[in-house]
Formats: sequence, structure tokens, C-alpha cells
Amino acid sequence: MNYVKNEINIKIQDFEGPLDLLLHLVNQYKVDIYEVPLVDVITQYLSYLDMMKDHALDLASEYLVIASQLVLIKSRRLLPTVSESFEEETIDLEQEILTQIDEYRKYKALSLQLADKHSERSHFYSKAKTEILAENVTLLADKDALDLYFAFSTLIQRKKAEFQDHHNTINSDEFSVEDKLKEILTVFETTSSCGFSSLFHSSNSLDEIVTTFLAMLELIKNQLLFFHQTAAFDEIMLTRTEMEVSHE
Repeated sequence: MNYVKNEINIKIQDFEGPLDLLLHLVNQYKVDIYEVPLVDVITQYLSYLDMMKDHALDLASEYLVIASQLVLIKSRRLLPTVSESFEEETIDLEQEILTQIDEYRKYKALSLQLADKHSERSHFYSKAKTEILAENVTLLADKDALDLYFAFSTLIQRKKAEFQDHHNTINSDEFSVEDKLKEILTVFETTSSCGFSSLFHSSNSLDEIVTTFLAMLELIKNQLLFFHQTAAFDEIMLTRTEMEVSHE
């Protein structure tokens, strides 16, 4: 078989390891990795190591480990075939080293792709995350939804402390949004408005509190209730709308 290759001109340079050097040598041939004349590649590899030695450069131990394997392969190829098993062992040794080179080639290609992506990403600026804290926040007008969020957050923290202080055991009752909708509407049968926190006085678990809050949001969304706050951090007041309320 005729192999087409460029003239191999090895220069003393830094490689990332013995497989990097072998890949450099194999790439000189314009054929598949598994079809390269391995004995020629081995000769070039050993020549490179000799030049390193001539320049009094230290060789990493992994270069010498690979070199010992390559010398064994080369010596077997130069010897006459003794038996079929000898031939098979030699082929296995060659395939093993070629497989290592091929695997290294794939990983190196992937690392170059990742490096390109990293370089591309470096041209973009990411805004640092902004934390929203409930403390020391001055609320402006038209921030009703945020008011409601802060009120609920404060309520949850207070209720957690209460449950811990009283060593409450969470019961097994299940609460549905539909049930809580009816309870809230029942409250507004006798009053036109009430404080936000008053709707949670009888709640005995965080699960019940969350379900009640979801029911409240549903009523607000459907415009059966609306809420307002006289001043920042005052109690939020819920008021029944003039729409006809039915919770049958």
C-alpha cells in the first residue's frame, strides 16, 4: 500500500504528552489512523526522544512508558513470524496503541470545541444576580403585588416561629384551594373588609397557610376581592367588590 504523507520535520517543541506526539506523527499521513504504517511512526517517535536527549531536555516518565511499548511492537514487526499466536499478539499490541491515539484525537477535538465556546462566551457580559430582600426596602406607589408578597413572606416567618414555640404537630388534614375559597367568601358575608393576617389566625400548619393564600390570590384575580395598603408596611386590607358573590 502506498501512503501519502508530508515530509516529517520534527522540531523540539512542547507536546501535552506522548499521545499528543504520536497524534502529531500520525496526522502526517493522509490515511485513517488504523491504516498508518505504525513502524514508521514508531521510528519517528524514538527519533524525537533521541533529539530530546541530545538537547539535554528532561523526558517525562510517560514518554518512556509509551516508548517501551512501541519498541516491543517494532521489534516484533522486524522479527520473522514465529506462529499465528505471535502474529495475533503483535496485532493486538498495535491495535491497542492505535486505539489510544484515536481516543486521544477525539478528546482533543472536543476540548478545542469547548475552548472555542469559552472564547465565544467571553465576548458577552453577564449581569450579576440581584437579590430582593424584604428588609430595608422602601416601597413606591403601584407596588401592590410586591406588598402582598412581602406580607405573605412576613406571615410565613412568624407562623414558623409560632409553630416551633408551641411544638405543634402537623396534622394530616388536607386542604384544597376550593375549600379555602368558600371559607374566605363566608368571612365576607358578614363584613366588607378585613385585614390580610386575620384570614390566617386559625391556620395550624404551613400547608394550610399556603392553601389559604392561593385561594386569596384566586379571588383577587377574579376581581371578587381587592386589596390596598394605606402606607408602606401597614396591614394590607382586603375588601369585597360589588360583584355578586356565589360560592355554592
